Amino acid sequence: MNRAVYLPAITAAACLQGCTLLAVIVHNFPGLDDGRVFAARTVARPAAASPLRSLAGHSRVFDEFTFRDENGVSTRLAQYLEHTRTAAFAVLHNNRIVYERYGRGYDERSLLNSFSIAKAVLATLVGIALADGSITSLDDTVEKYRPEFAGTAYGTVTVRRLVTMTSGMADEPALLASKARYYYGDDLHVLVARTMANGSADKQWRYSDADAQMLGFVLESAVGMSVSAYLEKTLWKPLGMESDAIWSLDRDGGVEKAFCCLHARARDFARFGRLYLQHGRSNGTQLVPADWAALSVLPAVATSFGHLHQQFWWRPPSDEGDFFAYGHDGQYLYVSPRAQVVIVKFSETRHQNPVPMFRAVANALTTPQLVAGVDRQVSRLDH
Repeated sequence: MNRAVYLPAITAAACLQGCTLLAVIVHNFPGLDDGRVFAARTVARPAAASPLRSLAGHSRVFDEFTFRDENGVSTRLAQYLEHTRTAAFAVLHNNRIVYERYGRGYDERSLLNSFSIAKAVLATLVGIALADGSITSLDDTVEKYRPEFAGTAYGTVTVRRLVTMTSGMADEPALLASKARYYYGDDLHVLVARTMANGSADKQWRYSDADAQMLGFVLESAVGMSVSAYLEKTLWKPLGMESDAIWSLDRDGGVEKAFCCLHARARDFARFGRLYLQHGRSNGTQLVPADWAALSVLPAVATSFGHLHQQFWWRPPSDEGDFFAYGHDGQYLYVSPRAQVVIVKFSETRHQNPVPMFRAVANALTTPQLVAGVDRQVSRLDH
C-alpha cells in the first residue's frame, strides 16, 4: 500500500472526529502503561505512607494454591495468572499483603492504568461530597452544578441517575465507537454535550462512559477543584498511599477522564479497597460515609451481563457479599468484606472470569490451615 496516498485522507477523517481517529492510529490499542501517552494531573502522596505488612518473598502457599476456574478445571494459581496475562496481582488479608506477584515487565513500582476501576473511585468521591455537603442531594440535576449543560439532554438528569447509569442517554452516532472517542478524545465537554436522549421512557440501565464523565463534571464544580485534587485531599493523602498517582486528562490543562485512567501502584489500589473492608474508616477517621462504603445508599441494578451494578461496583451472581470494580481489558479490584480480603489483578486480556478464583482465595483465607501456612513465613514491615 502507498501510505502517502492514503495519509491525507486518513488525517482529514481524523480531524473530522476532533483528531481522535488520528490518536487511535498513532497509539493503537489501550494499555496498562498509557500514563505515558496522555496529559495527566498528579495526585500527590503524603509525606509518609501507611504501613502494609507483607511477606519477604513469594508465598509458596499461594504459588501451589489450586482452585476450580471458571471452566470447572482444577488449576494452580500461578498457572492461571500466567495464562490470563497478569501484570500485577496482590492479595491483602487483615491489613497484610499475603501474596504479591508481578509479570509482563511490571513490578511493585509500576503505575498501572485502572481503566474503569476509576469509576469506583469516582463514585467514592461522590459519596464523600454528599457527606461534606458539596453535593446537597442525589436528586440534584446536572444543570444545578453545570449551568452550561442546561438545554442539553443531560441538563435535567439527576446525580442519582448518573451514579446508577440510568440517565436514558445514548451516544451521538459517529464513525468511531464511543469508547474510542472518549478514551482518545481531546474535548470531553463537547462529546458529553452531544449525547442524546435514547427515547426510552423507562430509563433502564445502560453502561455509559458519558454518565461517569458527566458525574466527574458535576463533582468538579460541586467541590470547587479538579477531581484529582479532591482525590488527593480526601483519600490519597489520608489513606497514606505510598506513591503519587496520575489521572489522565483529555488534553493539556484539560479535565480528568473521570470514566477511566487513574494510574497507581497495585498496593495503593489495595489500600483503596481496604477502605471498603473498614466501613469507610482509616486510622480512626471516617473518610467515606459508612452506608456509602457498605453499598447501601443506592439499590443494585440488574444488568445484561448477569451481574448487579451498584455505585459503579459489580456484584457477581450467587451473592456472597463480595463485589469488584472492573476495567476494560482485565483489571479487577475485588473486595470480600466477609473474608476481609482485597485482591488486585491487572491483566491484559478480556478472556477470563476470575471471580471463581477470587472467591476461592478469599474463602481459603477464612480457614486456619491456610492462614497458619502464611504465618509460618517470615514477614516484614513494607512501605
